[in-house]
Amino acid sequence: MKKKIIIGILIAALVAGGSAGGAVYYKKSHQKTVSVVSVDSLAGQYYMDDTNLNGNIVTSATQSVNIDKDMIIKEVYVSKGDSVKKGDQLMSFDMTLVQMELNIAKLKQKQQEQDLNKAINRLSSLKNGGKIEESDGETLDISGSTSDDTDTSSAMDDSNETASTGGSVKGNYLAAIIQPVLAAAVEKTDIESANTEETAVEDSESAAAQTQGTESGSENSSDGNADSSDNSSTDVKVEFEEPDTTGNDTTVTISPEPTNIPDDNADGDFTDEIEIVDTEPDTGTDDLTDGSPMFYQVLDENTEPYTGTGTEDDPYVFLCSSAKGYVVAKGSFLNKMAAFQADGTKEPGREGYWYQLEFHQNDTITNLLDRKESCTGYYLVDGGLLEKMVTDNSEVEFSLDGASHYEKPPADGGGDGGGGGDDGSASISRDEAIKIQQTKIDSLKLDIRESKLNIEKLEKKVKKEVIYSKLDGTVAKVGDPVTGASDGNSFMTIKSKEGYYVKGTVSELMLDQVKEGTILNCSSQNGDFEAEVIDVSEYPVSGDNYSGNGNPNVSYYTYIATIPDKTVKVSDEDWLTISLTNNTQSKGIVLDRAFVRSENGASYVYKDDNGVLKKQVLTVGGNVNGGYSVLITGGITRDDKIAFPYGDTVKEGAKTKEVSSSEIYGY
Repeated sequence: MKKKIIIGILIAALVAGGSAGGAVYYKKSHQKTVSVVSVDSLAGQYYMDDTNLNGNIVTSATQSVNIDKDMIIKEVYVSKGDSVKKGDQLMSFDMTLVQMELNIAKLKQKQQEQDLNKAINRLSSLKNGGKIEESDGETLDISGSTSDDTDTSSAMDDSNETASTGGSVKGNYLAAIIQPVLAAAVEKTDIESANTEETAVEDSESAAAQTQGTESGSENSSDGNADSSDNSSTDVKVEFEEPDTTGNDTTVTISPEPTNIPDDNADGDFTDEIEIVDTEPDTGTDDLTDGSPMFYQVLDENTEPYTGTGTEDDPYVFLCSSAKGYVVAKGSFLNKMAAFQADGTKEPGREGYWYQLEFHQNDTITNLLDRKESCTGYYLVDGGLLEKMVTDNSEVEFSLDGASHYEKPPADGGGDGGGGGDDGSASISRDEAIKIQQTKIDSLKLDIRESKLNIEKLEKKVKKEVIYSKLDGTVAKVGDPVTGASDGNSFMTIKSKEGYYVKGTVSELMLDQVKEGTILNCSSQNGDFEAEVIDVSEYPVSGDNYSGNGNPNVSYYTYIATIPDKTVKVSDEDWLTISLTNNTQSKGIVLDRAFVRSENGASYVYKDDNGVLKKQVLTVGGNVNGGYSVLITGGITRDDKIAFPYGDTVKEGAKTKEVSSSEIYGY
């Protein structure tokens, strides 16, 4: 009697799992070490109390007005050729999108702070002898998921982290049902008769495509007769056949077949089969995909969600391409998610829809039942945060760098694998649980600091609702106030009247010291004088033309300063030595800037922590020694060992080896 069994599939899964585990072990055992050197041997001296800049005298200055994608032009008050004075209004913006971004950033920081408090409380409990729980080792999951692998059905249930795969909007219907199908198949299979015949091998991808075609009514049934009279439902039979002893790969045959049709066995038995009925028969063929969902670069009003119903517990999920490192959300998309209708009113009973933007590694979902495994960043947004309707063509960029992340496993793979002893059923030691929790806390602190800096940036942008002239001069260029288009990088340019100005560049490390209103102490061949900074560019320049090539590890911004004292004798292109008093105290550790990394205003190093690298956030007193050194007032001590923070192998969890400073510098 012919029996269709699942044992081949199970064996193949076990073999594949074993291969994956072996690959992970091989990778870990062959992981390259990263050289670390003592901070004490790298520490330098603090050479000066003033921070020096370079600049020169110019006879004209320019004020440029740039427009970000999230800044909607409300009104332009000047035209090309108009004369303006310092303080005149130039243009104004509708900051609705910026305010939405600010609200999202504040909610993100609030969630981070809540997570930090939980982590701190959990760490305190572990240190005080509290029971070790299995969840304390979740970050040891090599897949990157913090969920228990044995319970995939609940892997995506936490609405604060991501959406469920079981939404009613279009999704991977076939893939979502495979797991329960396998479970049902095991129950219905007579495993003891597994060795009675060999398997027939077919290509699983072709089978999946056949199923999709069947749903649309374009494929023939298994007996070769087309059946287009009734496409209101689809019966799909999934056959699991015994593995081929010749060594061929085991496959799953999925084919449409009428239900309850007798098998042609001699004894009259019926073939064991599993029926799957589409409960949404009239939604069209787009409801069924073959596991290759669309990843979007731009989201607009026509973009369809991958899954979800738009509630907080089950948000719409939109898959975003990582190709450019960001996704663009058009105003039409944001209006739709905010439940705005064409006339500007809200949908009855709706304040907005919840939606989640997800980035995945290589634009691929590796596990349809647990999208966390391949998710490299996500945004969970309440669409109602958009306070009023915006123009359809306006844009907001959601970057991968600024996205939230699920907890990732440490590179060393976790604990010693021993039992928890008297600490419960957890499979990790107390020391390992404490270490994991401390890593969470450190990471959250860095995330919160980055969030605060982003919030500060957005708050400053909101205050730019009205742009004023900083110069007495003439409007040299104005873009199109309707489309925001212009010929060049800036939307508007103001050219100063004739006079003398100081122009130079400033390192990004000194932007908190050199800003509008800062007084510069200038020295020229004709004497000393003061200049007042009136403008610092919003975007970095390509190179530092005022001090050689500058520090290659930082960006530089152009500043313009006026000379209040009109009796000062200067000439065009005079080179100046410029200083500003630095109130930074010299108590701390002075490190070469090359060993300190900065991201979104937060400074950190990679230090050795019991043989592995750990990202350590720093408290920085300021930039010293002409911008080539950093004064560190907290976060590390002279006894710590740190790595040069660049290179593919430099990452948290990498194994370390101590070397001398001469080896680090290569001499």
